[in-house]
Amino acid sequence: MSTTRTGLERPRGILFATSALALAASLAATASPAAMAAPAGASQTASSAQTATVRNGPIRPITPRDLIRRIRLPKLHRYELVNTASTLRADVMWASTAPTAGVFLWPDNSSGSQEFRMLSSRDGFVRLQAVHSGQCLMLDWRGGRYVNGTPIVQHPDCSLGYAPGEWKLSTVPQAPCTQGPPYYCGFRDTKTVLVNRATGRCLDAANSAGGRPPARAVLQQWDCVRRDDAWNIGNQAWTFVDLDAPPPPPIR
Repeated sequence: MSTTRTGLERPRGILFATSALALAASLAATASPAAMAAPAGASQTASSAQTATVRNGPIRPITPRDLIRRIRLPKLHRYELVNTASTLRADVMWASTAPTAGVFLWPDNSSGSQEFRMLSSRDGFVRLQAVHSGQCLMLDWRGGRYVNGTPIVQHPDCSLGYAPGEWKLSTVPQAPCTQGPPYYCGFRDTKTVLVNRATGRCLDAANSAGGRPPARAVLQQWDCVRRDDAWNIGNQAWTFVDLDAPPPPPIR
């Protein structure tokens, strides 16, 4: 969380990405060459259905290439990552610029700690880079294993190819339709989750009660929901808000 900016509100458009391929295509059209470059030595982490063993964390916290990438990043759109159930935003805790700072949910305050740029990582995956710090969201490797409950942290190493820091937007299968008129199933909103490349688990707001996760719910990874009627769907469903989308045409 950080201090709210004052001034005129900018128009905000909603980006509903219904498939990872569609999101990847839109990123490829806007990603700069520097954003696609991979600093040498990025570590790879093995994964499994149950537990991914952490071999090592990010190798190089800051490199000259990372600094060049930040200079060119204003060409990319900024997004807010919104929890669909609560409308709370993913926010780097207290707008910290320290490596390994955690992430939680917080009301919209138009701060840079709630804004992220999506760097293409091929195959529909992206790296989420916080605007205020230039650091990317990834699994916390310091616990020695990637398990349910592994926290999400920011870190300066945004290298392409570091799997624990890459995410893919995926559509959640819908439960069988049991609703009759006037609540037709065709009008149900499609739910989307963010899947981590290294573990196959999903970005999740810690909330054992289910329903709407509260403010300050810490972001972590957890087994992905299997249907849109799962008890914890509210912890894992996300929407991206495009802060730099063109304003809608005037109504005539």
